[in-house]
Amino acid sequence: MTHYAVTHDIVLARGDGSKRKFRVYGRPMPEKGDTVTLPVDGQLIRARVVSSAEPEIASTVDAEALELAE
Repeated sequence: MTHYAVTHDIVLARGDGSKRKFRVYGRPMPEKGDTVTLPVDGQLIRARVVSSAEPEIASTVDAEALELAE
């Protein structure tokens, strides 16, 4: 998958230890260090991408992000 893919999956790891998978359409795939905004339970959550296509998650998702504390 290239950086310019328009459909990709992101796993959001939240502060409480839970994880949620999101399918993102029409956006370039984020790179490590990028900030993304994802809808969670009716609220927009900002998260920082901590890995992009790492070998242990590459088979299920394209990137993993950690929720930013606000």
